[in-house]
Amino acid sequence: MAIINASALFFTALLSFSALILAIVACAGSTSNYNPINKIFVAQLNLKNLNIEKVFGQVSGGKDSKLELPAFINIGLWSYCVADGGGSVKSCTSPSGIQKFNLEQMLTKNVDDNKALNMIDSMAKLVLPENLQDKMGYYNNLVKCTFITLLIGICLLFLDLVVNIVRWIIHARLLNWIGRFLASIAFTSLIISAGTSTGTYVYIRHLLGESYDDYGIKLSLGRVFLALIWAAVGSALFNSILWGIVRARRGYYSGSPMPSEEKPLI
Repeated sequence: MAIINASALFFTALLSFSALILAIVACAGSTSNYNPINKIFVAQLNLKNLNIEKVFGQVSGGKDSKLELPAFINIGLWSYCVADGGGSVKSCTSPSGIQKFNLEQMLTKNVDDNKALNMIDSMAKLVLPENLQDKMGYYNNLVKCTFITLLIGICLLFLDLVVNIVRWIIHARLLNWIGRFLASIAFTSLIISAGTSTGTYVYIRHLLGESYDDYGIKLSLGRVFLALIWAAVGSALFNSILWGIVRARRGYYSGSPMPSEEKPLI
């Protein structure tokens, strides 16, 4: 029994640590232009075939200015990075809280030519797919949910790891219940985060795909990010299951040894 208990504790510690690291790396994606952080993103906008006339209207007719947009925009949870036609990341924005999916803002902020940018501000209102713009607040609430639940999952996994370490020293039934509670809530938070991020951007990809012929904007999912966050979900799930195997040492209750049974006098 002691060997099974020790093995369960060891693997719960390993799994909670693995899930914690995977979730942190996924959360840190696209926060700086350093490899491999700059290659981790929730979704990627492909602007190679952007229809300038359709999206920017009169601006495309300017004689003195030419719109120069990045080929790709890699969208992270805190910030985004821009990349050239070869996929090489050129720069990343500073982390600034929850990164909303604001297509209009991302396009206008990444026009290289200042004169063209002034023309956008004064002459044109960007024309973007109506089916995307109409429910933008709804999509961004889901993005917010992804961000918040991922942070909650990271915090709970850290606390779960601390409880696991303490449990090696103190054989208390109460610590088992705390560990199980933290592990289950951490798993729930991570699966909500992974599910909302996947579902939201799959649907946005579908909407942009429907209007691709008109606007020339394509969106793809970040495979590395999805692999990391779903791997974290898997680790958190097995961590939660293994906590159910851990038992308190006989003779312990809430951290205190139970008094030994008195033998009757003969």
